[in-house]
This record gives sequence, C-alpha cells and structure tokens, in this order.
Amino acid sequence: MMRHFLPAVCAATLLTLPSLGLAQKVETDYAHGTDFSKYKTYNWVKLDESPSANQLVQQRITAALEEELAKKGFTKNETNPDTLVGYETAITQQMQLTTFSSSMGPGWGYGPRWGYGWGGGFSSGTSTTTSSTIPKGTLSISMYDPQQKQLIFRGVAQDTLTGKAEKDTKKIQKAVTKIFQKYPPKG
Repeated sequence: MMRHFLPAVCAATLLTLPSLGLAQKVETDYAHGTDFSKYKTYNWVKLDESPSANQLVQQRITAALEEELAKKGFTKNETNPDTLVGYETAITQQMQLTTFSSSMGPGWGYGPRWGYGWGGGFSSGTSTTTSSTIPKGTLSISMYDPQQKQLIFRGVAQDTLTGKAEKDTKKIQKAVTKIFQKYPPKG
C-alpha cells in the first residue's frame, strides 16, 4: 500500500510546484511625509495609451479602481480633484520550465543497511522537462497631487494571464484590492 501511495504523493507535489511561483506579486511605494488624510476626491488622468489593454480590459480596470477608491472614501470630482489617478498596463511573455520525474528519487528503494524500504536507496526513472511561454500582465496604478504636481502613491501588481475573461477579471480585481490594502500608507 505504502509503495503505491508514495509515488502518487510525489507526483501530486511536483504538479503543484509550478503554480507556487505564479502567485500575484504586489509592490507599493509612496511619498514619505505626505498627509494622505487630505485626499478625498479624484479624477482620472491618462498616463499611457496602454496598447496591451483592449477597451474591455480598460473598462474592467476602471471599474475595479472606482470600487476600491469608493471603499477608501474617495468621490469623483472632475472639476477640482484632490488627486489624479491613472494606470498603465503591460503584457510580457515569460518562459516557464516544468520538470516531471517518474522516479521516486533517493530515499526509497533498496538501501545499503536497512534492506528494501526507506533509506538512501537507488531507483530508476525518467525526467521530462517541457517549456512553455505564458503571458504575464503588469498593472501599475499611480496617484498624483495636482497642486504639487507630484506622485504620492504607486502600486504595481504582476500576475500570469489566462486569456479567459472571467478569470482575468478576478485577477484584476484582486490586484487592485491588494494595492489599495496598503493605502493610505502606514508611515
């Protein structure tokens, strides 16, 4: 029983390893010494054409941003905003290598002192490595003080894209939420 169970556990572990490195990465930075409590209104500022984001993706990003800004107490003010909010997107291609081994590796097999079982034995098997290219999306959100003409807060999120609208929309929402978890900064 144990003889058949261990290879299944090893195979399941190997299959989950590639997904561990694909977690969403979020970083933020801010203008130290800024009084963020004075910012209550916003308006949009166009930062870049964002050629990698089509109109539908841009609408999803805007909706996620408006929702998070509302949660933070911001209201939209097109005539005299406290802050200007903009975003940029980029898509890059990342190579991913995945290796699967059919051997149980050292530690299970015929051992030098203990006989058959656990303990530094030898086993045979094969390893197969495949490469694939996966799209990686980057969303950068910037907040500016229009009076001082200064960047006051910036958040960047990176994640792999699936090409499936529903899944990627959830990733956009998650990225925006994670960025704004760090707003206002605790200086």
